[in-house]
Amino acid sequence: MNRLRRILWVTLGLVAAGAVLGATAGAIAVAIALAVTEGQVYALEIAGVVGAVLGAVTAPVVAWGLLRRVSLGRMFVGLTSGTVGGGVFGWIFEVVPDQVGSALLSAFIGCLVAAVCMRSTTRTQTAHPA
Repeated sequence: MNRLRRILWVTLGLVAAGAVLGATAGAIAVAIALAVTEGQVYALEIAGVVGAVLGAVTAPVVAWGLLRRVSLGRMFVGLTSGTVGGGVFGWIFEVVPDQVGSALLSAFIGCLVAAVCMRSTTRTQTAHPA
């Protein structure tokens, strides 16, 4: 398998995993936020679809751009956790006037903060002259 084909397959895998985990993160964030603020849970399907789309786009970009040296398991757990935490924070505290927009913006920021934290704590091996 040549290098380009391998990169394509890895990227497609990242898109698929990002979609699944984005949908999961969106549904979990909305469930937690609504349980805390409203006492009821609804609109999980919409949050799942939006999360899937955003995760499918964000996961490959962040993986290739920031987290090339981070293991996939650690990357997806960290990004999903950051997304859920940011989404709940944005829903409850409304960082912008629109509550849904606030949750989406905060979820994205939470994902990026998790990525930057993982990148800064991951050691990269430097080449040593032979």
